[in-house]
Amino acid sequence: MDKATSVTNIPTMDRRTFVLLSGAISGALVRPADRLTARPTGRSGGQAVGRLRFELDDRHRWSLWYRGDGPAVPLIEGATLTVWVGDQPVTLADLEDITIGSRRPPGGDSILVRGRAAVGGVVVQAEFFAGEEAAAPVGSVTLTLYPDRALPSVRGVRFFQVADALPGEGPLLALLNGYHSWSADGIQTVRADMPEVTSHGALGLTRGGRGLAVAFDPGEPGEAKVKLSPAGLEAVSDWLPARPLRPDGDGATMRLCFAPPPGGDGLEALTALFQPPSPVDRERLAAVVVPAGWCSWYELFGNVTEDDIVTNLEFCAATFDRRFFRLIQLDDGYQRATGDWETNAKFPHGHRWLTDRIHAKGFTAGLWTAPFAVTDRSGIPAAHPDWLLKNAEGPIVWDTRDDWGGKVYSIDGAHPEVQQWLHDLARRIVQDWGYDYLKIDFLLWATAGVAHYGGLTHAEAYRGGLTAIRDGLGPEAFLLGCGAPLQHAVGYVNGMRIGTDVDASWGGLQGPARAAALRRFYHRAAWLNDPDCLVVRPPLSPAEAQAWASVVALSGGLTLFSDNLPKLPHDRVAMLQRTLPVAPVAGRVVDAFTGEPELAPALVVGADMYRIGGPWRFRTGDDPSYGRREYDEEAWETIPVPGNWEAAGHPGYDGFAWYRTRFALPPSPGAPGGQVDRRSVFLELGKIDDADETFINGVKIGQTGEFPPSYRSEWQTYRRYPVSDDALNWGGENVLAVRVYDGGGPGGWWSVHRERPPGTWVAEGVPRWWTAALVNWDEETRDVAVPLATLGITGRKFAAYDVWRDTPLPDLTTTLAVRLEPRRSLTVAIRAALARPQVIGTTRHVVQGAVDIADETWEAATRTLRAKSTNLDGRAYRVTIAVPRGMRPGACKADLPCTVSRLPSGHVVLKWEPSDGRDIQWEIAFRQGTGVRRSND
Repeated sequence: MDKATSVTNIPTMDRRTFVLLSGAISGALVRPADRLTARPTGRSGGQAVGRLRFELDDRHRWSLWYRGDGPAVPLIEGATLTVWVGDQPVTLADLEDITIGSRRPPGGDSILVRGRAAVGGVVVQAEFFAGEEAAAPVGSVTLTLYPDRALPSVRGVRFFQVADALPGEGPLLALLNGYHSWSADGIQTVRADMPEVTSHGALGLTRGGRGLAVAFDPGEPGEAKVKLSPAGLEAVSDWLPARPLRPDGDGATMRLCFAPPPGGDGLEALTALFQPPSPVDRERLAAVVVPAGWCSWYELFGNVTEDDIVTNLEFCAATFDRRFFRLIQLDDGYQRATGDWETNAKFPHGHRWLTDRIHAKGFTAGLWTAPFAVTDRSGIPAAHPDWLLKNAEGPIVWDTRDDWGGKVYSIDGAHPEVQQWLHDLARRIVQDWGYDYLKIDFLLWATAGVAHYGGLTHAEAYRGGLTAIRDGLGPEAFLLGCGAPLQHAVGYVNGMRIGTDVDASWGGLQGPARAAALRRFYHRAAWLNDPDCLVVRPPLSPAEAQAWASVVALSGGLTLFSDNLPKLPHDRVAMLQRTLPVAPVAGRVVDAFTGEPELAPALVVGADMYRIGGPWRFRTGDDPSYGRREYDEEAWETIPVPGNWEAAGHPGYDGFAWYRTRFALPPSPGAPGGQVDRRSVFLELGKIDDADETFINGVKIGQTGEFPPSYRSEWQTYRRYPVSDDALNWGGENVLAVRVYDGGGPGGWWSVHRERPPGTWVAEGVPRWWTAALVNWDEETRDVAVPLATLGITGRKFAAYDVWRDTPLPDLTTTLAVRLEPRRSLTVAIRAALARPQVIGTTRHVVQGAVDIADETWEAATRTLRAKSTNLDGRAYRVTIAVPRGMRPGACKADLPCTVSRLPSGHVVLKWEPSDGRDIQWEIAFRQGTGVRRSND
């Protein structure tokens, strides 16, 4: 086909593959526009049902509609497709010699618009594709540019700029996707007084039980985003730095998906949009084994030694089943310098000795690098100054770190010598040093600077470096991205960190938990998600550790432990064992779009809120008098809140500092008679790096983290402190003072956003056997009631099982209801109640039904329940069976002797203490009895 009529030949995807763990290649992940649907839908009366449809008006502005069983619904209206040739915007209405036609690619139909721009001599082709999938209606807009007489400079594409999208009743909620792995993702209510916000690479919109997803293909020259502001929504792809058009053309594609009512939302639409179109490809991705293992970083950090690795290796070999736990990964701290990845004096035997030890124990070996980063001590900046990315002042210096080797620079992935160096490094890591798995970090440093070699854009330079690394590794090695711009990493990495760093604190779990929920649309589609390591050590309480273990297990993502395992309490090791193997599920959250008002900094009294707007006074140093009401801070400097103090004129400062401000309160706090319910007054403060104690009018109201000498950071924890009535001066001036300690890196009052993670997860381990987790992320008790229908659970009556307590619960009907204390969770297995015995829970795994129960059958004639327990790991093992009223158990027959006990509720428990790791074929017969179950059935 000619390029004018073929979408598959548009040169926008330079790498359209997804590398699986085995090294097999799947071309299904990044879809060409003519394969956007998986299943054609039926037609009724000659009309497509449940489809998207594009329309063009007389000025060639495009609109997108959804046509279902009822009237057509507008999704985007009156959008102008624009390309910047030089500094001149060119729209479809500006084209000369324009032609408009249609075609029928597989899976849908397209409108084609083609013409020549007078500016720059460019031929422009736009294709509007609508797929034929009722369950997940999809479409795309592709803009392709071809040179006519010259190669003009192109700065980017605007797909739409509209005042509204997904019009209808209710607020418009946006799921914003951050630019890279660590960037915040969140839910934003689109409103008239909002600041401009940006979603990178993908966007999910929700309104009135409907969802609209927008995503941009990898492989294009630009970095795509949707900007939201009081003026509306604007979807653009910035080709930066601007460069001449390629002789064979350039293009960009925006893809769309609609989640219809009832119950549709932007996350559901994104998940559907990212799924591969072919059922065969979906099955292949579902069968990929997700890595599980241990990473050295999150307790040993940069102090790690060779002996630490060997000690943890020995512990893992003695504790975890090597069928399910496969990886030992060495993280930062081993290298001579960043850029010189040979081992330092802490690893005297070198890489190959270490990987041989790991392989001898039956594990695979992993290594951390930051391949685009180099420091002075590596010798690369001095030897190859032309490799370094530069800004207007010269080479970019990202940081100065003694442990890394001095000033940290980044290298240009577009430079041929850099590409060869990256290729050779990756090849040496695998072939010479013997590693099977490579984690590449700080990838965002590859997309900076004023120019790249050969005039390439940031995206092209980034992909050039990733291509070199991927090709150097070969097809068998697993590649994990981290700190990575997300859009253009698709097709190069097997796995991707999708959130901020975890920390062994309640606040330090919440950023990763939020990312695991809101970026789940990438999992088993773009790559395997890495929610970050599963840490369970104190100071996390057992309940806090269980909550994080449940989230990681239900996410189905990479499961890497990162505590110093030999020092871990036995009960915490048992928690880790219940997450192995990684369950072949991709759990979902049901409360992603509940939204919450942004309050901090403010005093909240019941339903009333009193903003604390500053000005904020600031002083470094420490003096107890700074917390007193009578202290005069007038001479202190003014500082913006939120923000790190380094950016406000204190670069490199670590230690103590104070913030102070004054605010007025009205004489009557809203309660009848002017009395305040002491339980209802809270100071919403925000997030402070690293530790704080906070005073109102000289009265200490709260502290988060610990100060030296028992220093403990809680930089990711949101501060919300209860305030006693006697601390406040109603009808007068009040003084707020915050003492802060920063132990390293950025410091200060850096965020006022709560960013609470979704609190309700659900996964279906096997058909109609669900595991749900309800998490109370707050500091107050919550009464939680979740309709089972919202979890996708339908029926009349359900058996339930408390996973962490290994205890049956009362049967459920329509709602899962529980009172959750602060920082607590409930993980519960749910299965439709039957008129016969059935398994409702086991002690093997968090995700029930997904790992260990196979071939469960009921023989009515003999009243016998049979099953096979598989994938056991040698620990004590129990199976809980729900038994209808009036039936009593007989003896258990099994390959390994078991005991039978009957609970007061009538449930039956089979026990193997211990099991020996072999599969167990078992059966238990029941007889009709006269006993009556207690009322807690």
